[in-house]
Amino acid sequence: MSFLIPKFQQLTGINMVMFYAPVLFKTIGFGDDASLMAAIITGMVNAFATVVSILTVDRIGRRVLFLEGGVQMIIAQVVVGTLIGIKFGTSGQGDVSKPYAIFVVLFICVFVSGFAWSWGPLGWLVPSEIFHLEINRNKYKYKYKYKYIYIYLFIYLYIYVLPKLS
Repeated sequence: MSFLIPKFQQLTGINMVMFYAPVLFKTIGFGDDASLMAAIITGMVNAFATVVSILTVDRIGRRVLFLEGGVQMIIAQVVVGTLIGIKFGTSGQGDVSKPYAIFVVLFICVFVSGFAWSWGPLGWLVPSEIFHLEINRNKYKYKYKYKYIYIYLFIYLYIYVLPKLS
């Protein structure tokens, strides 16, 4: 569990959303300034939802937060993928109205909030509670090593695959 939770934390897709948010928002029709502002909004949603997790994790429980956040992220990803797929299709060309783009940003914020009150903070909390303190130091060096390898691979693959899909 100590190694699987961080692996699944990276597989949620949050890195792609957070790292490439300005590019994504520019693609769906926002200008340069508006896409940057939308990225700031998702960052604020992330921070607020993390505070919600901190305040509720002991009351609600880790399992409930993991499951609720996972379901919320899946639904949000399906909705965002469907909305973008409807407008851009397989050609990658499309015209997105402002209300439609705001609706996409809303569901991206739903995805970010689902991550931020579940898999985000719990991906750090739960593995640290699994082992005794003496073991934690050695365990964490491997956990972080694999976590950053996953981040690197996802970012590299995204940058490599994206131009091939266009």
